[in-house]
Amino acid sequence: MVPPELDEGLPLEKIKDFSIEELLGMAIKAEIGAREFYTSLAERIDIQTLKEKIEWLAREEEKHETLLREIYTNMFPGQEVVFPEEHIGPELQPVVRELYKVEDIIDLIRWAMKAEEIAANFYAELENIVETEDKKRLMRYLSDIEKGHYYTLKAEYELLLDWAMYSQMMNVGP
Repeated sequence: MVPPELDEGLPLEKIKDFSIEELLGMAIKAEIGAREFYTSLAERIDIQTLKEKIEWLAREEEKHETLLREIYTNMFPGQEVVFPEEHIGPELQPVVRELYKVEDIIDLIRWAMKAEEIAANFYAELENIVETEDKKRLMRYLSDIEKGHYYTLKAEYELLLDWAMYSQMMNVGP
């Protein structure tokens, strides 16, 4: 089953209909969903160093959630976080479908990288759509976070590729 936090969401044009309070709620909800995703992904990984890296990403998502909650509290003192039913979300559905059926660790990381890349591009697009400077800063920050996750996964992906190539060469014989 695909987590609801990773469904398609509303079209980007609807972003203007939401307040910064609602956008922060959506971002917090997305961080919770990403943390849960990385936690479940780590459970499927047998390679200890890679498992630790994915668990680190889950903890990073938790830190981002905490930071976004602090931003929310500073902007809206004394108010509970508003989690709108709907959300503006990147088109992750095809990526998520692939992730849940992948068996090979290299493909798993490749698809996770794709999800992070889509999310980074999504927030970068939102920065161009939203009108106020505080919304633009928030979208830029979220895009940068996602780019950081992408590059963390990319480094692991390249190490895995090198390792797979090396182990294949070691098995080649006369």
